[in-house]
Amino acid sequence: MDGAFSTYWTQPASSLPQLDTVKQALEATLNPRVSNEVRQHALQHLEALKNQPDAPHYGFTLAEDWNQNDAVRYYGLQLLEYAVRHRWNEFGDAQTEQLRTWIKCLAGSLRVQDALFLRNKVAQVWVELAKRCWGDEWTDMDQLLVALWDKSLQEKGVVNKIFVLYVLETLSEEIVNSEDAVAGLRIEVLGTCLDEIMIPQGLWEEYARTRSGRKGIEVRVEGPGWLARMCAFFADCVKQATLGGDGHQMARCAIKALNAMRPTMNWVSLKAAVEAKCVDCCFVSFHTDDVALQTAATETLYVLLNRPYGSHWHEAWVALQRQALQPDRVAVVRQAFDRTAVAPGEDEEKYTLQKKMSEFLAVLADNVSSHPDLLSSKSGDTCKVDVPDFFDLLLYVLQSKSLVVSIPVLHSWSKTMAVTAGSIVDILLKALDTLIQTCSERLLRYENLQDNLQSGTEDEVLQFLDEDFDTIPERHAFLGNYRRYCTSIIQAIARIRPSEALQHVLADMRRMLESGPYTSSQGFQASSYSKDSLAVLRFDAQFNVVVAALKGFQLWVQDISALTWSETEYMRAENDKASAEQSLREWSQSVIGLQVDDPEVAAQVLQTLVSILRAVEKDTGFVLVVVQRLLTMRVDDQPAYSSFSDAVKGLEGWRVLELQKLALAFAPELLEVYQELEPRIEELAQRHSDDPRLVWGFKAFLFMIIHRAPGIEPQQRMGRLQQMLQPVYQAWSDPNLGASVQKLDSFCAALGMRDLPNFYKSYRFDRIQDWSAHQLDDAGKARQNEIREAGDRVPLRITKSLLGAATEKLQSGSEEFEMASTLWSTLIPTILPNLLHMLRQAQAFHQMQNWSRLPEELQYVVKRTLQDRFWQSGISNESKEEFYRRISGSKTSYEGFASTVRGTMRGIREQGYHVLYLLTKFDEQFYGLTDLAEPLAAALFADAGALSANHLHPIINLTTGLVQRCPPKYQSTFLPPLLKQLFVSLDAKILAEWAAIAAAEEKRTGENDELGDEMRTESVLRQLTYSMVSFVPFLLEFDKQQRQQQQQQQHQQGSNGGVPPPTNGHAPEHPLSDLIFNDPTILEPLLLFSTHTLRIHDTRSVSTITRVFRNLLPVFTATSTSPAAPQVREYIASEVLKATISSLNEPYFADLQRDLAGLIAQIIALYADLTGTVRGVLMSLPNMGVEKVERVVGRLVKAGGTERLGRSLVLELLEGVRGVSIYEAGRIPVGAGGKKKGGGVAEKYAMEVEQGAVVQGGGEEGLDGLAGMFGND
Repeated sequence: MDGAFSTYWTQPASSLPQLDTVKQALEATLNPRVSNEVRQHALQHLEALKNQPDAPHYGFTLAEDWNQNDAVRYYGLQLLEYAVRHRWNEFGDAQTEQLRTWIKCLAGSLRVQDALFLRNKVAQVWVELAKRCWGDEWTDMDQLLVALWDKSLQEKGVVNKIFVLYVLETLSEEIVNSEDAVAGLRIEVLGTCLDEIMIPQGLWEEYARTRSGRKGIEVRVEGPGWLARMCAFFADCVKQATLGGDGHQMARCAIKALNAMRPTMNWVSLKAAVEAKCVDCCFVSFHTDDVALQTAATETLYVLLNRPYGSHWHEAWVALQRQALQPDRVAVVRQAFDRTAVAPGEDEEKYTLQKKMSEFLAVLADNVSSHPDLLSSKSGDTCKVDVPDFFDLLLYVLQSKSLVVSIPVLHSWSKTMAVTAGSIVDILLKALDTLIQTCSERLLRYENLQDNLQSGTEDEVLQFLDEDFDTIPERHAFLGNYRRYCTSIIQAIARIRPSEALQHVLADMRRMLESGPYTSSQGFQASSYSKDSLAVLRFDAQFNVVVAALKGFQLWVQDISALTWSETEYMRAENDKASAEQSLREWSQSVIGLQVDDPEVAAQVLQTLVSILRAVEKDTGFVLVVVQRLLTMRVDDQPAYSSFSDAVKGLEGWRVLELQKLALAFAPELLEVYQELEPRIEELAQRHSDDPRLVWGFKAFLFMIIHRAPGIEPQQRMGRLQQMLQPVYQAWSDPNLGASVQKLDSFCAALGMRDLPNFYKSYRFDRIQDWSAHQLDDAGKARQNEIREAGDRVPLRITKSLLGAATEKLQSGSEEFEMASTLWSTLIPTILPNLLHMLRQAQAFHQMQNWSRLPEELQYVVKRTLQDRFWQSGISNESKEEFYRRISGSKTSYEGFASTVRGTMRGIREQGYHVLYLLTKFDEQFYGLTDLAEPLAAALFADAGALSANHLHPIINLTTGLVQRCPPKYQSTFLPPLLKQLFVSLDAKILAEWAAIAAAEEKRTGENDELGDEMRTESVLRQLTYSMVSFVPFLLEFDKQQRQQQQQQQHQQGSNGGVPPPTNGHAPEHPLSDLIFNDPTILEPLLLFSTHTLRIHDTRSVSTITRVFRNLLPVFTATSTSPAAPQVREYIASEVLKATISSLNEPYFADLQRDLAGLIAQIIALYADLTGTVRGVLMSLPNMGVEKVERVVGRLVKAGGTERLGRSLVLELLEGVRGVSIYEAGRIPVGAGGKKKGGGVAEKYAMEVEQGAVVQGGGEEGLDGLAGMFGND
């Protein structure tokens, strides 16, 4: 590699002065004493030099000169890199050959004393060169790499080895693993070449005999192949690190070898990994004490053993798994796990290794679960598998105090529980005790515990959680997943061993009730009550254990129900079932008599009793005993202690809910004692007369019994139910109610809010800053109570309660359903007009235009009244407990009054939405009403834009229900007005809110309070945006979902007792998708909203909407039958394409390059030959020539292009737009934003969290805006 200086470019006469100028400019950029103006001129000069014809020559001259400082040499390499990356297509064959020669020369002349970043930059330029010509005009690259590799250590040290390893690692990443645009254009050639030089000799010889493709072109030189070379080098490094003098350097070389192997493990043939003995190679690391080396080896093993199973490579896959499961290897992993045990925050390197080993073990466990044959040994098998020790190790890791360490194996155990292979079942049976104990302990709600531990108390689990998570939302999502896995394991255990599991968990619950601080005799005090105290949280955990075990028991009952009397297990199963059910009844009887003073615990005891009652065979005596307990259990309220008082109210709510569950399940049994139940229910209703929610909940309980119990003569039943519904009819037909909802003023007056502005003025709301600190006087409290009582008198709660009782879990077409339809058919026309007016006024209350007549200071008071107080996980400066305590303590303050006002309006809206949804269950009686759609759309959407973002979710949910339940024959008349108004109003609202966020960000002053408010607002807006975005695919895929549901119902026959969505027994003649695509009143606002979403700064929403567009594009091709197809194509080819390109070129969307580039490629491929707009948009971009556009369009339009090729063509086409490499923007490393301490495992198991509270800023300095991208300056 000597000499390569016979350049294509003749050395310019002025090269030396030019090089001196370069050096001076570089010095100016690095010298802090140089003025900013001079520095900017220097930077401009250096940037301009990159495009000069002689730039590559200058680059090589600077880079190869050892006398220059590192900054000068690095700039020289940048000049070469720029020439390769951005000007390659300008060069002829001789020039590209010269570039290769220069890069070879630089690689061959690397020295030990050269800085690592210089050596890495040479390797990067080498890879950029390879991506463009390796396998075509450059065929000797493998030979060159081998020549570098074979240089003796005495001559070059490890410099060449590290260089080659870096090249191989980067080639693997960019050709196969990552979305590299340049490599994607030559993926077939590059992929084949890389595979050929990597695989070991034996596999290569087999491949060479059968390969097809490039003839006469050989890119591989004789030898073992790079995978085998890397493994051998790794083993040699480990040996020298252990025995030699320079152990540290050789260990680092071994790590670099593993780093180079790791990306290859993602794709290389498993046969190659077996032949190269990659598993043997990696396990060598565990015989050392080097934690970094073991971590690199664990990561490499994880990648290799996580490869999916395939029948074509069965033998190789099994061989690799069995190699890892050998007894000595299980033992060394356990030893390594023991050696790296650390306290929280003690040693991050060791802690990271523990997390990596847990992930690696989980992969092995999952593979064993999915292929139990891995555990069986055959005669002559050299790889023996140590099954018991491996599962013992999994149990050991599961019990780690770090939940992040234990969760991968916990997840694996949850999968293993479903395996029925005998070899696995035997192991599971031995592990059950440890599993149920560990999972029971880990069901504690740690996120609620932290602020309630006594000072000085140290909990190692909590300390690890603090180490692992930066934000509370991530921690909450992680803990939710952890508990879900624990619950599934307990459920599975109870399904395997129902009697033993139930006996164990129920005995623990009983012990807690008897000895825990849940009664006054055991130290319970209402004055210090907190539902997040350690004692309450422990009982909550045990309650969830019992719930999971009961679900497992019910699944076991279903399993044995399939047995027939002729099977040998039948009698034993029946006896076991009878014994278990008797034990459950006896336990319940023993608990019923226990006194419980803690309302939270009492509620969970009631829920447990009802769950047991529903899990066992019907027993009238047992039913009545449990109902008796539900009716008589009492915890006296103590309003002086707000936390306790709120918990008592919660208990009463649970009492009503559990009673209603029993009414649905045991109506015949309850009908027998109805005469006794009715006066007791009336007594409870009277006791709680100040809470309409409870009053009508109790009455709904009685309604359910009469409605559902057989044995009542139909006319008698109808008469009694009509009598129960009489209050509903009277309330909605009241002329005073009808008059009050016609105008906003009369509506406010009816709710006790007459002359509200004057009330605000007289109490000086406009002059008081801190409303929470000022208490209302007696008159103010009376006015507040008047509003609350007026809200309770609105007949929504009674209607919702009785509607729910009439429709809950009813099968359409059943006798009970038909009776309910008859009952409500006369009420619906009476309810709907006033209900829609009521909803309209409850929204109009938030419309500030309706308050415009007020002075500005009172308009501000009204606006502030409408602002919700809410706690946002991870953003609020106080804990949730502190927030609720503060809110509870300010009920009679000025802020409490404002809360009552907005809460009353919110209650009316949300209860009204619920009533509307319940009415949709009566298909014909609701959807068959004439002229309903327009006033319904007006009531829901006319003033929806005035509501805050967190109040719009119920509207989206209601619209979803309205679409789901709409009979096909009414879709064309009922849905268009609703869908049009939904998209128009929500699109405007969401755009306005995002614009407000952007404006606030620009003028942010940095105050913590304002920042917290902005973050809360943005988080809520992200959730709203995603909810609305998710509605679009729901709508477009509705027909497909309906077909799938019908197929499921044919198999299950409504076994869950739920109300199935209406299907009319067959697919509709005109699918909903046809209505959407053919009705411009729906399609236009839908497309507008979807296009606007492409520019919103929310990656989850943009990712979803790109998939929507990709599914839509084929619908409107030349074969489309939609009359709107030409207009839609034009719109997509213009506006959608522009929006997508704009986002692709914006750094915020770097992680969505794959989605956005794929959408652009599909638009071009499908529409470029149908409309000239596609080419027009592309040509309007800066620096876009006709030839360049036509070349890319032509390749995309041709059939057979792969997804990756299409994306690569787009990324190459748009590379130079704005002078910024789109590809480089997409290579921002994951986690570069400062993620805490190796959070890979934590991130994986907290994926569901919504990253809403992220402040966007920076990263775009010095870049032109997007305004001129499409020729619109």
